[in-house]
Amino acid sequence: MEMAFEDLLAMLDEKIKFGENLITQLQSVQHLDGVMKLQRKIRQEIEFLKKLQKSKKVKTEQLSCSNLRHLGAMVECAMRPGVVAVCKIFHIDDNSKLVIDIISEQGKTWTKVIARNPKSLTALSTGNASYGARSILDQANDYLECAKLYPCMYQAPKVVFEFMSGIEENLANKLKAVGVIVKGNVLPDSRPIIGEDCDDSWDSECSDEEIECNRQETILQDVSQCIEEHPELTTLNLDVTAMMAYVSNMTNGHCKYVFKQDVLTQQAAWEAERPVKPVLDKLFQGKVLICCTTAWDDFEKIVNTLGGPMEKKRTAQLKDVVKVFPDDFGGEDDYPRKNLKVRGHVRLRSKTVFNFGHRSKALTVSANEGFVRAAWQQGVTYAAYIHESRALTEGKEATATRIL
Repeated sequence: MEMAFEDLLAMLDEKIKFGENLITQLQSVQHLDGVMKLQRKIRQEIEFLKKLQKSKKVKTEQLSCSNLRHLGAMVECAMRPGVVAVCKIFHIDDNSKLVIDIISEQGKTWTKVIARNPKSLTALSTGNASYGARSILDQANDYLECAKLYPCMYQAPKVVFEFMSGIEENLANKLKAVGVIVKGNVLPDSRPIIGEDCDDSWDSECSDEEIECNRQETILQDVSQCIEEHPELTTLNLDVTAMMAYVSNMTNGHCKYVFKQDVLTQQAAWEAERPVKPVLDKLFQGKVLICCTTAWDDFEKIVNTLGGPMEKKRTAQLKDVVKVFPDDFGGEDDYPRKNLKVRGHVRLRSKTVFNFGHRSKALTVSANEGFVRAAWQQGVTYAAYIHESRALTEGKEATATRIL
């Protein structure tokens, strides 16, 4: 059952007050290195929520985009005795850096704070969710390698991962095996370890509706997770599908239609429940937007052929902020991506777009889940954020039935 609008506003108000209280709490540790940065992150979340409040169009899914839960856990850890810095940046090499959440014991302990759902952590660690995102095990290796580069009293700092919502036993054991100290409630595994042939990371007792809801909930939460965990990814590579979703009339307030095409009607229903534009807006905020020539040219052809006046206007506005580079920008592809075979869901255009993103060290934003899965089956991975697909619909509205 959809939550009442008044309840949503009350929840929104609570989140804003929670965020403001976090800033107040940090006043007592204002002297700590990085606290102002943490406060700034909290204020950005509060501003995002206040914009929703002002718009009077708040939806449950938009509230899911807030990262205040994780930031609240960060504040809780920052208030503890012995903390000397928060959100501390360490450079691994000339091109990459790592943000350490909490540094304590005079620099001898590095702590990563994780407030994420234990099941989603396990799913991500098996490669069955959040395509292209780095799992907790990947992040553990990052912390351990970085710690070796910055010894304290000639010894690498201890690496602690603290799970505020708990962690499942198998994943906890894997972390301990590589040298991470695990803190938090260790929970029984929710299901047997998923094999490579399994394509579903959700509880098998869930209904189809619950599975669909869970999948989108993970995608929405991963906006904040991705922003928080990968500050080095300041450039986004836009696929054709991402640009279509961004300019579509459907995602810009016109989803209350029953179209003659069933696929459009289905997308409109999804959009009413799970709007894509707020997710993309949050992802795009403060980022450099790029795309390759093939992506932009194909996108523009589609808009010129199928797009309506407002969709064409939004495309012109998007063109002002997206930098278009040649397909071969960045030189030759590396070995596995160059040899990716074009077959099935691996189309030439998709290979061109995603390889361009990889060479540009960008996060590729796309609805092309099929390509990412098919590439992964060939042993090739990409840094990608996957959103739901949305088509151009303005030209179809004249023959559609409007839902009052």
